[in-house]
Amino acid sequence: MTATRDIVTGAALVALGTLMIWIASGFPQIGAMAFGPDLFPRIIASGLILSGLGILLEAARGIAPASEGSRLQALPILILLALVAAFAVLLPVLGFHIAAALALLIAVWVFGGGWPIATAVAPLAPIVLHFVFYSVLRVPLPWGPLTQVAW
Repeated sequence: MTATRDIVTGAALVALGTLMIWIASGFPQIGAMAFGPDLFPRIIASGLILSGLGILLEAARGIAPASEGSRLQALPILILLALVAAFAVLLPVLGFHIAAALALLIAVWVFGGGWPIATAVAPLAPIVLHFVFYSVLRVPLPWGPLTQVAW
């Protein structure tokens, strides 16, 4: 049963990644930029394909997940989905910096990082990500209540 589920999951990830690359190849290119709007979808799709191939390889070798049958096994995925949904809802209201800091604080703590690491990562990572998106990629991010200090 597990091998069949892993084969289906791995094949689905490979198919989804391939579809994402195909769709992203149709995105328009922007002027003289070395990269375009297809860059991040292609990076994510490559990760999906590699993950799918890894799952397929483990299924072919007969490697089963360590903890089968636990009801709490899906909890991390559900928490991650809830965090992504909450981030999407809160982004326009709180702005990128606050919404990302809250999401990171919860994610790092829930996934085992502990409070010291969570409180260190949560305020710093949004600033670094903002620099990458705003200054390097020229993607504006919402500021929310921090609009007065926007740069």
